[in-house]
Amino acid sequence: MNAPSGDFEAADWFAQSRAAQAAAASEPSWLQWIEDPGHQRAYENCELAWAFSAELHDSPALAALLAGADAQVAQHRTAGTPATRASGRSGGRTRWRVPAWQVGLAASVLALGAFAWLFSNRSTTAEYSTAVGEQRTVLLADGSTVFLNTDSDVQVELSRHLRRIELIRGEALFNVSHDPARPFAVHALQGVTTAVGTQFDVEITRGGAAVSVLEGSVTVGAGGDAVAAPVAVAAGSGVGYTPQGAVSAIRPAEVRRIEGWRTQRIVVNDLPLDAALAEYNRYTRIPIVLGDPALGSRHINGVFHIGDEAAFLSAMEQGLHLKVAQGDAQTVLEPQDREQP
Repeated sequence: MNAPSGDFEAADWFAQSRAAQAAAASEPSWLQWIEDPGHQRAYENCELAWAFSAELHDSPALAALLAGADAQVAQHRTAGTPATRASGRSGGRTRWRVPAWQVGLAASVLALGAFAWLFSNRSTTAEYSTAVGEQRTVLLADGSTVFLNTDSDVQVELSRHLRRIELIRGEALFNVSHDPARPFAVHALQGVTTAVGTQFDVEITRGGAAVSVLEGSVTVGAGGDAVAAPVAVAAGSGVGYTPQGAVSAIRPAEVRRIEGWRTQRIVVNDLPLDAALAEYNRYTRIPIVLGDPALGSRHINGVFHIGDEAAFLSAMEQGLHLKVAQGDAQTVLEPQDREQP
């Protein structure tokens, strides 16, 4: 993709990315260009224009504007004030003609006006998801980036005045483009995490949701008509909250775990085995379960590559002295001393 220049940089970037059918997220020139807040807004306008272009096809406002352009062309013809004179004469009268490019330009300008009218209070909504074991990077029109972990789903709503994300399931790491006029709000269950420009992780857990801040700061509070004031959370810290939005005390952020999954690794730091298996099973369609629930209290440490089940099961056998029984629906861990001679 070639770096665009001139007054139509945003449109050029947008057109190139669609023509290439690939995001520009890995282009150094793109990343440098999109850092500018003005560029971010311009690119977002292109996204909005594309998303709603189908509506303009039958837009009465656009039809009226273009009809007005036709009327102005006719007026120029009868008033004798065109931009060019035809070379021939007919019946002693000069034939006047408005160049086609002027008509096209007028129509384009009017169409852009219709776009601006349409988008002033409109927003775009898109949904992104991953399957079990899949991860995905999504570049948003405002310059923010969403890193989706395994089995996750987010809904993104953007407009000139709004940046609203709904984490429907799973986990996402957000790298937020700075824009004080449009706070970046991530809704998960009944809680809301709000930032202006920072990096933070939100995960829906078995007991609610967990928020970890890697850079900058966020506020976390209950959504809706909650009375409690949001809690400020700084880099290196995190909180959890219940499905109803009640926020916990400040605690250390899960930095190592998040950095791990971002590099295709599962980091287990002195976790009970049942918690470690719950984390591992997020990345596999064939779960690993305990044949004896009492085994869940054993603790485990290690770093495991996502998808390398053989290495993980070997650690269970060698490190925790467990027997592995693999089946079509699940893999069962049992104490080795239960094995019959």
